[in-house]
Amino acid sequence: MSSSIVTTGITGNTYKALFRKQMLKAKPSVVGMAVAYVSASGFNLVKDILDESGVGEVRLVADTKDGVTHPKALEGATESGWKVRVVDTLAGTFHPKLYVGADSFHDTKGVSGLSLAIAGSPNLSHGAFLKNGECAFWSIAPHTRDSAAQAWLDCWNVGAPLTNSKLKDYEKYFALRNRYRKPEDLVLLGVADTVAKSTAAGSPPKGAAPPKAAQKAISETAASVAWAGLQSFTGEYNLQVEFPKEAGLVLRRVFGTPSKDGSIDIRCADGAVRTFKYKFYDHNGMFRLNVPNSVPLVEWARENKAGIACVEHNESLGVLTFEILPPGQSLMDVVDRSLALETWGRTPTRLYGWY
Repeated sequence: MSSSIVTTGITGNTYKALFRKQMLKAKPSVVGMAVAYVSASGFNLVKDILDESGVGEVRLVADTKDGVTHPKALEGATESGWKVRVVDTLAGTFHPKLYVGADSFHDTKGVSGLSLAIAGSPNLSHGAFLKNGECAFWSIAPHTRDSAAQAWLDCWNVGAPLTNSKLKDYEKYFALRNRYRKPEDLVLLGVADTVAKSTAAGSPPKGAAPPKAAQKAISETAASVAWAGLQSFTGEYNLQVEFPKEAGLVLRRVFGTPSKDGSIDIRCADGAVRTFKYKFYDHNGMFRLNVPNSVPLVEWARENKAGIACVEHNESLGVLTFEILPPGQSLMDVVDRSLALETWGRTPTRLYGWY
C-alpha cells in the first residue's frame, strides 16, 4: 500500500495534478465523491479527468443546505449519467471531502475492490483544484481496511436522490441564498470562479463578453431581481424603461398576469407605494415598465441618462420594490453580483441583468 499526506496550492503543485495522477494510476471502474460544495467549473474539470481515466460509473453526494453547490453542476452531473444525491437535512452543513475509487459499488459495504481513497480539505471546485492551499491524504491499493468504503457508504446513505423537481426547487433556493452575498464572497465560497469588477457607473471590465447560456448560474425562471441600465429609455411623460430578454422574463414571471390596463402597485425606495404600468412584448422578449414621475431620482435619470433601474420581488413578504440606483457602491453591488453569477447581457446602449 502506498499513501501520503500532502499539501497542494502552497508549494507549486495543485490538487488537480494529484487527483489526476492517482486516478490514472488506480484506473478504478467506479468513483464515489462526497463533498460539501460543487462548482460548475469544478464539475467540468473532474468530469474530464474521470473520462480520461476510463471510469464507468460515478456517484456524487453534496450539500445543498447552504445554497453554494451550483445547480448547473448538479444538472451537468445528472445529464452525464452520474447518480447524484443531495443533503439538506443535517443540523449542520454536510461537509466531507472524500473521493473513493473501486471495482464496483456495494449496497452494504459501500464499494468492492477499493483501489483509491483521497480525503482532505478540497471541495469539488475550481479554487480547490487549481488555486487554494489544501491538504489531503491519499492511499492507493492494496488496502487492508474497509474504513474508507464505510465512510463513503455513510455519506451516500444520508443523501436524497436528486430529481428534476428537487433540482428546480433548489435552483430557486440557490438564487435566494445568493441574492445578497457580496461578489467576492461568491468567489470565496466557490459559487463563482472570479469577480469581474464593474466601474462606479456600472460598466463591466473592458473586453468582458456577455455569458453564454450554459454559464448563467440562475435562469429567469428562478430569479427574483431584474435590473437594466438607464442610458436609454423612452416616454415623453412617464419614464419608460425596457428590460431586455431574460430580465424581462423575470419581471413577467414575478409580476404575474397583468390587469386590463397593465397597472401594478410597487413599493419605491422612499417607502411609498405607487402604481406603475407594464407590458411584455412576446415577439422580442422585451418588457416595458412605465415609471411614475414622482418616483425618487426619475428626473435625475432623465437629465443624466445614467444609473440602473432595479426591481426586486420578496417572495416571503409578497412585496415588489423598485429603485433607481445612481453610480456608486450600491449600483456596483448589484451589477457585480450579476457579473459574478454570469447573469447579465448587453444591448448596444446599456447593460441588464438578473439574479
